[in-house]
Amino acid sequence: MPKPILKIALDVPLDRLFDYLSGGVAVQIGQRVLVPFGRRNQIGIVVGVADSSEFAIEKLKSITQAFTDEQPLDAQLLSLVKFSADYYQYPFGQALLAALPARLRQIAPAVSRKQFAYQLTDLGQQADVELITKRQRVLRSVLAALQMSNQLTEAELDTISSTARKAAKALVGLGYAKSKQVLAVQRVPAILATPEPQLNDEQMQAVASITKDIHAFRAWLLHGITGSGKTEVYIRLMQHILQEADSQTNTYQNPSFQNHGAQILVLVPEINLTPQLEARFRARLPQFTLVSLHSSLSESERLHHWQLAQSGTAQIIIGTRLSIFTPLPHLKLIIIDEEHDSSYKQQDSMRYHARDVALVRAKRLNIPVVLGSATPALESWYNAVGNQAQSDKNQANKYGLLSLKQRAVAAAQLPQIDCIDTTKVNLQHGLTPQLIAALRLRLARKEQSLFFINRRGYSPVLLCSACHWIASCTRCSSKLVVHLGQKRLRCHHCGHEQKIPNQCPSCGDADLHPTGHGTQRLEQTLAQLLPTARIARVDRDSISRKHALVDILDRVHNQEIDILVGTQMLAKGHDFPNLTLVGVIDTDNALYSPDFRASERLFAQLMQVAGRAGRADKAGQVIIQTQFPDHALFNALRRQDYESYANDLLQEREQVQFPPYVFVALLRAEANDYALVQQFLQFAFEQARSLSNEVLVYDPVRPQMERLKGMERGHVLMQASHRPALQKLLSHLVSKIRSQAIAAKVRWAVDVNPLEF
Repeated sequence: MPKPILKIALDVPLDRLFDYLSGGVAVQIGQRVLVPFGRRNQIGIVVGVADSSEFAIEKLKSITQAFTDEQPLDAQLLSLVKFSADYYQYPFGQALLAALPARLRQIAPAVSRKQFAYQLTDLGQQADVELITKRQRVLRSVLAALQMSNQLTEAELDTISSTARKAAKALVGLGYAKSKQVLAVQRVPAILATPEPQLNDEQMQAVASITKDIHAFRAWLLHGITGSGKTEVYIRLMQHILQEADSQTNTYQNPSFQNHGAQILVLVPEINLTPQLEARFRARLPQFTLVSLHSSLSESERLHHWQLAQSGTAQIIIGTRLSIFTPLPHLKLIIIDEEHDSSYKQQDSMRYHARDVALVRAKRLNIPVVLGSATPALESWYNAVGNQAQSDKNQANKYGLLSLKQRAVAAAQLPQIDCIDTTKVNLQHGLTPQLIAALRLRLARKEQSLFFINRRGYSPVLLCSACHWIASCTRCSSKLVVHLGQKRLRCHHCGHEQKIPNQCPSCGDADLHPTGHGTQRLEQTLAQLLPTARIARVDRDSISRKHALVDILDRVHNQEIDILVGTQMLAKGHDFPNLTLVGVIDTDNALYSPDFRASERLFAQLMQVAGRAGRADKAGQVIIQTQFPDHALFNALRRQDYESYANDLLQEREQVQFPPYVFVALLRAEANDYALVQQFLQFAFEQARSLSNEVLVYDPVRPQMERLKGMERGHVLMQASHRPALQKLLSHLVSKIRSQAIAAKVRWAVDVNPLEF
């Protein structure tokens, strides 16, 4: 009888599976194994079993070890990762291993925080507590508690008595109970429950529409203005699903002691949005186990949370983009908050978009997915309404559209938005008199203000006034940013840094001065103008310490901060009831950027940051400093009219045939020598042209940032009116490229549906 051949995925840059023998060890599909690979051992995942191999059986090696410390990955997740790897043209093994916590990629058993849970047998259910002597008080209490609650973990036993664990073991010895090792669930301190707010008509309509088809696949675009209560809609949907599953689940009859009800995945674009959402969910849904998954967790924390999700113990999972590949056996709903955010797109390795993968996963599971945003991505808007002003009527209603056009707090009104023409006023340290006056007024009223400038550091440019020399990065096509407090020049792309020179390296003149504003300079300016104001800066430099952002946000809520200065970290998701003024500094560069998505991103960013003002019963005001106050973007922003602006952008995209009306992919390449990049891209360009006449292939070009981290860069753009034609070309092209020697001399990648060209 032939020996079974294990098909194993490895974390190597080869798009193939590797054949191994089991060596007599029982192995399951999805199980982690240790295999010899070359001169070293490597972790792999068993993804299939075959009867034969392309290699002679006697030449195949056996696996070294099969890890039994973890549940195998389920078939649904393996299939999702395989689909994603194929669609984004990335090796399956690398994609699969990257989806695992770091501890599961190490050559060691995964150490899990576990505990024992106890459950009554049939004998224990029928036992009369009164027959146990009163001297055995703890034994009586534990038996009674088990008869009431189906199961108790060691942590729950500890709340009964310090000797309750010993009593539970005694019940096992009597045949009244049985025990099983389960994952430990961290007990979070109780959060003061918040009263359930009354939904307005729009929120009730949104909840009713989604719950009507809650057990079938449907993509819903929840388009709600800032402060309209999208999070409350999420909570009501979660309540509906989890409570319904709870009522249908008989945990007592389940010998595994795990919750087999329902799970909900909530995706957020950035780590800093998780603490606030966690707090709201825990306050409103305290009876359900919640975990978070993001890069700020330690390796052991991430593994433990991942295991709680994989086992079904965690019912609510909040995570960033990689969480879309978390094994969730009872997934019933996916929520994508701030779905327009570019952070959902991976910019290296497998360049997947978590929103798009979520839609595929939801469709395969036949469950709903909710995309929430005040400023949806144009692709999502197009899928919900089509281009109503043009001919594309058939595209409309691919997604269900639900609108929230009023703020959830009845007394809260949308803020007044004013654009100040900086060419017609005298600036004081880069600030207009109107903005300074508005700021002083808020301080007098003991209200809070937020200053938004999406540039960290002190100044973006160090300039010589004599010869106009500018400090540039030697490794990137970018300027060095001045960090005055540390007396350093830093590149925010590659991390290179150096001392600020005492004189110009070009002409020797000592008159070097920082030009432009960053968060540090704005913080310093405000401190000089308002010495009594309590100011806090929020950017990547100021919150590098773990929990630093949470500490600052707590101080804001406790009225210990008067003025916040920050980047886009503050632009979305945060709710500051006493914040009534938002000042926006220096955003004009995006208005005329060569990136066709720049205006869309800017509009979304400004709408989001404007939405931080006036969220309670105090009127809000937004002041934007610009040289182009009459630009169409600002006109739409003043009206807070996303719909009209989005429809105008869609008309422009259709006229010039940009996404979402076409499907695009970039073949990116980089090397130390641009001649190698040219040679590689020219080969790829010629091959692509010969492989398909349905795909438009553009000549190789250099991107706007020609050099990054010391590497010379270039790309080839491919565009098709139909997705299958582009995918067919890419699969053939990538196969041909991998067979060429030149491919090993450059670093290259395919970027499907790129956000940045």
